[in-house]
Amino acid sequence: MAKAKAKPKEKGKTEAKAEEGYDTATLYKNYVQVCDNIGIEPYNELKQIVSTTGEQIIITGSSTDKLSSGCRALMNALSGKLEEGTTTEPFTLLKDLRIRSSNINDCGAIAVATFIRASAEVKQGVVGTVQTQGKLQFLDLSDNNIGQQGALHLGRSLEVGMNKTLTTLLLDFNSLGPEGASALCKGIATNSSLTVLSLKHCKIDSMGGEHISAMLAFKKLALTTLDLSGNCLGGAGLAELCKGLGENSSLTTFRLADNNTRQTDEDLAALEAFGQVLLTHSKLSEIDFDHNHIGSIGGKLLLPGVSENKQITTFKISEIDMDEETYKALFRVSNASKSKGSKGKKKGKKKKK
Repeated sequence: MAKAKAKPKEKGKTEAKAEEGYDTATLYKNYVQVCDNIGIEPYNELKQIVSTTGEQIIITGSSTDKLSSGCRALMNALSGKLEEGTTTEPFTLLKDLRIRSSNINDCGAIAVATFIRASAEVKQGVVGTVQTQGKLQFLDLSDNNIGQQGALHLGRSLEVGMNKTLTTLLLDFNSLGPEGASALCKGIATNSSLTVLSLKHCKIDSMGGEHISAMLAFKKLALTTLDLSGNCLGGAGLAELCKGLGENSSLTTFRLADNNTRQTDEDLAALEAFGQVLLTHSKLSEIDFDHNHIGSIGGKLLLPGVSENKQITTFKISEIDMDEETYKALFRVSNASKSKGSKGKKKGKKKKK
């Protein structure tokens, strides 16, 4: 807290923030006011959670139970909506918002989506030009019991003409299902600024593959990284994804580990199509297909695409039921990937038994 009081010494920065938006103390004051208006207890620890610059808010874990019912209050304070008919300037300094494992559910996600839309609103600049008020770039709402409705509103807040600053969205460990994935992807498909989307362990089955595929096929899509690990797309979902991947020209990193693709006839047909995508895709360089037990037969279907496309520098695959020659020909990890995940790699080796 003492550090926060020392901020006025930096007069230049204080003046700049006065032009851009109010300070963190005013944000907390507005948050308390909104809590009073809707009849809930404010989350006092918010003072410590907001970074002294106001650029980052990180809330994680069971200690944030009080915030679960107050997510709407926090988002309203950030948006400058203090009560019915009363507004103030939105808090425009926030770049990084992480609310994880706090059970905000669909209601909280809808509140966050409302804030995203509000931060995308524009105001007149000093010379009559129009400028975006918000600066939010990174949003993590992992493990929050968000379902279809929350995903729908988040997707709408990111569709064309809405937010243009967000580059990273993490929704891991939420029960989106195929319906939620569909609702989310419809909005993201027309977004030309989001570059990283993570939907790990979101209960997306084969039906979700069609909707994600449609998103991947959009020409203005900016996504470079898509993580679908830990879902249950299977062969049917992979076959659908291949249709969109064949039209895609933005992805460089694609993670599809642990998606229940094995060695059924349906799976093998999908793997053959995936092999063709790997052969022709113009940008893909890093693929994680680990923990899918496709065996030697499935591996050989991917081999031409992986070996002939020299752009693919990282390809992770399960060695279960796969002959050593095929595994060695497929598996590769770039030096960059090794340095990024050296600790994780040690853990992975222990699974080889």
